[in-house]
Amino acid sequence: MATIAIVSRKGGSGKSTLATSLASYLARRNDSVTLGDLDHQQSMRVWLSRRPSAAPRIVGWVGDSGGLTRPLIGTQHLVLDTPGGLHGLGLAKVVMVADAILLPVAGSVFDRESASDCWNELRTHPRIVSGRCRVAALGMRLDGRTGASEIIEDWAASVGLPYVGALRAAQVYVRAVENGISIFDMPEAVTQVDRSQWLPILDWIEPVFSEGRGTDAPAKRTWAAARVIPLRPASHTSALPAAPGPTSNPDAMGDLGTRSGSLWSRWLPAFLKRSR
Repeated sequence: MATIAIVSRKGGSGKSTLATSLASYLARRNDSVTLGDLDHQQSMRVWLSRRPSAAPRIVGWVGDSGGLTRPLIGTQHLVLDTPGGLHGLGLAKVVMVADAILLPVAGSVFDRESASDCWNELRTHPRIVSGRCRVAALGMRLDGRTGASEIIEDWAASVGLPYVGALRAAQVYVRAVENGISIFDMPEAVTQVDRSQWLPILDWIEPVFSEGRGTDAPAKRTWAAARVIPLRPASHTSALPAAPGPTSNPDAMGDLGTRSGSLWSRWLPAFLKRSR
């Protein structure tokens, strides 16, 4: 099983957006994906509860960074969303199960300083020193009209941390999360710019994906499979599962097409028409 952890001590860095996007990308390749949530806020459960039943299957798993255990046997890829402020034993346990760690860094000096502290702790761990767990930073929610990406890239080089690219601040990510989907569930025509920013990130992490597939050959990207999910009438309830545990697009949670005032019903139908 290949495990990718999203780590940032700073709140609001975009960890959950990054984790859901990665999980959706893998699910679009017909891979078996588990989206793990180590944060007590359990944002991943909320996102999965809003995910349309027609979307590719993603299994949810709630863990604890203080007593980390593996999810159910049969998981091909595990994407871990970790809590803010992770350090010490909790951080070490994440490193012990991760094959790769991504550090999302926003544009402020506070984010860079926080990431520097985290990297200083990470870089001493034996699994990272030996290369068994890869670590890289990426710029997150950056304004393309500024030099924020170059600033973060220069910072990463100064602390000896690989830098794999940047994702812009865009409403498309906000709208996607609102509806339990990602940009990879939307038409390529309307997410082309954002998908292009993902290419170096996916290239860096592809060896981990390939290991999870049990092959040395890199998997081919399946951009074409990312089309609009058809809307269909269904009842909806906003209730979350009664107890933490595996979840995957449960029918009881319904489709978002009939949610009163939802972005799904007001926004995505326009894309459906464009994609025809």
